[in-house]
Amino acid sequence: MLSDLLGHGRSPGSEGEASMIAQARITSDTTATVHLADDTVEVTGADLPEIRDRVKQVFITAARTGEDAVDVVIVEPDVRHHLRVEPTGRIAGREADDRPPYGPAIDDPLIAPPGAGLPTDDTVDLSSIDPEALTTAGSGTTTGEHAAVLEDETGELSAAHSHRAGRRRAAAMPPSTAPEGTGSSASAQSAPSVPSPSSASSPSSASSASSASSASSASSASSGPPATLTPVPSPVAPADKRPLTARSTAAEDPRPTLQDLQSETAKPEKVKPTRGFPGFVTRLTGGAIALRPNARERRETERLERIRRPLEGPRNIAVVNLKGGAHKTTASLMIAATLGVTRGGNVLAWDNNETRGTLGWRGVPSDHHRTAVDLLHDIDHLRAPEATNADLDPYVRPQGDMRFDILASDEDPGSAASIDGQAFGELNDALSRFYRIKVIDTGNNVRASNWLAAVKDADQLVIVSTVREDTFNAAAWMIDELRATGLAEQVDHAVTILSHSSKGKFDPTLRSRLLAHFGAHTRVVAEVPYEQQFVDGSHLEWSRIAPNTKEAWLDATSLIIDGL
Repeated sequence: MLSDLLGHGRSPGSEGEASMIAQARITSDTTATVHLADDTVEVTGADLPEIRDRVKQVFITAARTGEDAVDVVIVEPDVRHHLRVEPTGRIAGREADDRPPYGPAIDDPLIAPPGAGLPTDDTVDLSSIDPEALTTAGSGTTTGEHAAVLEDETGELSAAHSHRAGRRRAAAMPPSTAPEGTGSSASAQSAPSVPSPSSASSPSSASSASSASSASSASSASSGPPATLTPVPSPVAPADKRPLTARSTAAEDPRPTLQDLQSETAKPEKVKPTRGFPGFVTRLTGGAIALRPNARERRETERLERIRRPLEGPRNIAVVNLKGGAHKTTASLMIAATLGVTRGGNVLAWDNNETRGTLGWRGVPSDHHRTAVDLLHDIDHLRAPEATNADLDPYVRPQGDMRFDILASDEDPGSAASIDGQAFGELNDALSRFYRIKVIDTGNNVRASNWLAAVKDADQLVIVSTVREDTFNAAAWMIDELRATGLAEQVDHAVTILSHSSKGKFDPTLRSRLLAHFGAHTRVVAEVPYEQQFVDGSHLEWSRIAPNTKEAWLDATSLIIDGL
């Protein structure tokens, strides 16, 4: 059986080889060795993030081929990642245990193989593997993206976390036939005998790997030399090698293609001005004379293009602060509304409070009161292959012209129901089939399992604080806690939003302290002004939002999308 060859490490208590676990040893920034039951797979790449992605790909392939979860450990010089890799491509942390790994002991020195980092050929020895098993493996449909939650026993995330969007999607996409010399990041996996997880772009993206919207193949094509995955045949029954020849590509034919013709004849679209004197001339002449847009209009156009840029798959934005009244819910609504209005929909605002949150109350009222708890009860219905967006209508609350939906938390004061980390994962996987972007409003408990799950699975963390000592202190403590528990990379990549809670009244010294503190910890800091509509806590009405408030949230949202 191929699953026996790959050596799946299952939960403790399983029989036979399940008493051992697969191991990956990252021996340098460009090399790693993956130890399975009877095989050793050497992996090379251009840099450390690429090596991590390729190691994940090896384990995902093993899980898919064996149709069972694989328990693994990834060993780096200063950290150990104890993980479980599901056949769906989802990767989650697990508790460390005493099972020994295949290959060297975990604490043995990390030694790079001879010739580490040198270019290798594009062949894979598959002689000891049943071809029929490889052809049928991994045929199940993956509807969402795998969550790259890599953590050790202390909860530390590796640098290959989910917000490294391009690298993760490149590892998840089926490989394309790139011209020779492009160095696809998944070239070793591109052999037809090695299954690859489907793209996170959409439920059907496995059949459209060359789609321009996914862009994974293009991003991986320039990522460096190909990985060489060479299973070592068993010494008991050696087999002759059968290297796979490289597939011929259109690039070998010097004659022009249709794409060449279209690229040569296509004219770049000229943006016509609509404002100021240039806009007046354009309207006056019916477009016959179109001056260059003024600086303000060019800036606004560039900002909209950033927000509307295509994404390679579903994305999560987690909005966090550990204090109530820090404007988390307001920020979640405004980010979702800005995305919905500018991108045209496919956005969900999700109240991930473990008990009762207020996001559902702040949105446009709906004719039903179902919540995330109700959706969780009926989750199997949404997992069905035939499920459509219409099946979500009884659970989410559409927000009209703002073009986003709200999934509320439990609103029953007498209910004891709550959402934990496992429930968050199930909901997230199902919702990723239907929404391109999920804006997740979180609770106030840093140790709640659903709070941690949302933060770990976030492609972009948004830290919100008002210009007040109490909310600032709560956010600063949260940052220290995240760094102490191994989530420093999420903080480094985060966007901070400072929300002014009073009109024209703030301490400039405190503001300077906040800008300096958050600027030192996070990728960028944005400020949004006081907004009268937010004061009374009524439901959001886009038409009532002041123009300068909309402008500020457009700026903040473009910075958030930059991180996706």
